Amino acid sequence: MSRSPQPGPDNTIARARGAKAEGQSTRKGDIPDAVLDRYLVERDRLGRAERFYRDHRVASPSFRDHGGRLTSESAYPDAVADMLKVARHRGWSRVRTTGDAVFRREVWIQARALGLEVSGYRPRERDHAAVGEPAPHLPDQMRKRLDAAAVIVRGLIPDGEAARRLLDRAIERAAQARPRDPLRETGRRDRDRR
Repeated sequence: MSRSPQPGPDNTIARARGAKAEGQSTRKGDIPDAVLDRYLVERDRLGRAERFYRDHRVASPSFRDHGGRLTSESAYPDAVADMLKVARHRGWSRVRTTGDAVFRREVWIQARALGLEVSGYRPRERDHAAVGEPAPHLPDQMRKRLDAAAVIVRGLIPDGEAARRLLDRAIERAAQARPRDPLRETGRRDRDRR
């Protein structure tokens, strides 16, 4: 009995929820000419560009256009770059990514280099270095607390994407929080005791 190959993970780039939709396109087939020229394109029944093949010998497309989202079975850097060019062409200043970690990392690095905001991936220090951004500094104690919280969140929230969004928000808030000055805190306690 032969098994058919399992489809790859749903590697997706979409317009971020909550982003202003004014002037943004989610029209299937709204692709910049520079990207269209790089691919062999299959169109849907309405004549809109839908599947983008790098080569005539490959069985699956480099990426697909679903209108409000772009998907790919792989994390091939050139395909990710072209997907982000489509997103920028459509006016998406904030994108949301899902899928395997390698794909999400590639999206984050390339999108940040293009000036796009990304949700769905928590960058590491080396990711920030790859795009020339300073990494947000978290004190060791805060990092340990966030790591412990991550274990609890993943255990309580079965939806991996929801858990990842919650943790990303917590890390962003922790990075933006003003660090406490222990001397100032000690001085306050001493004054309160008087």
